[in-house]
Amino acid sequence: MLRNSDIASTLPFFGVQCYMLRMRHAQSPFQGYIEPVRLTDRRPHGLKNPPALSFAGNPDWFVPTRAECHALWDKYAMPDHIRAHSTVVAAFAVCLAAMLAEQGADIHPPSVLASGLLHDLGKLYTITHGGSHAQLGGAWVMNETRNPRIAQGVLHHVRWPWTVDETVDPWLAAYCIIYADKRVMHDAVVTPEERYEDLLLRYGVTDTARAYITASHNQGLEIEAALSRRIQESLHEHTFDSGRLVKRA
Repeated sequence: MLRNSDIASTLPFFGVQCYMLRMRHAQSPFQGYIEPVRLTDRRPHGLKNPPALSFAGNPDWFVPTRAECHALWDKYAMPDHIRAHSTVVAAFAVCLAAMLAEQGADIHPPSVLASGLLHDLGKLYTITHGGSHAQLGGAWVMNETRNPRIAQGVLHHVRWPWTVDETVDPWLAAYCIIYADKRVMHDAVVTPEERYEDLLLRYGVTDTARAYITASHNQGLEIEAALSRRIQESLHEHTFDSGRLVKRA
């Protein structure tokens, strides 16, 4: 059986800060969504909010195709409803990436597609056994692809742990996954508020769970505002139709 210590040992590959974690398992499916509670909050050099590491893309990094991502779904026994959700999240995220690219952002839509398709790869395991599906999925994706940009989108799709800054191009791919996931309820595109209410209803079983969901929702709105500034359009006014983002009537 995969142990938490085994998972943690793979995380340094992501090029991000790693902390020793104590898993708190709720007796509900929310154990596959909520982030684990830190045993300590000690940070290097006493920094309260250390900067996120930024790294340039590497053309030699492997980027799985849609078919190769589907093969990973099979390998990790992703349920059909999570496949449907992941398909829509990926499509929404790629639309965002295309809009950012049109504004001159240095972003790689095929990597965004892969990250979106694989963002919930660890969901079934953590629903069954507990833990953070984002951390486990990120570790699995890094192991399968050796591509830190794709793995970063999976690892941080629940919560971005640093300041939101739309001017830093290497962070935009992760923002696309985070925001797309905040707009897709099951396999339908909804408003951030509808998604938030659904998560509260299904997973808000404790005060701690509700606090995490609320914090994640608020950060999603912050990312929405940041992406809107970069794209120069209000994403809150957009919906998803016929494979593209369109303004609401």
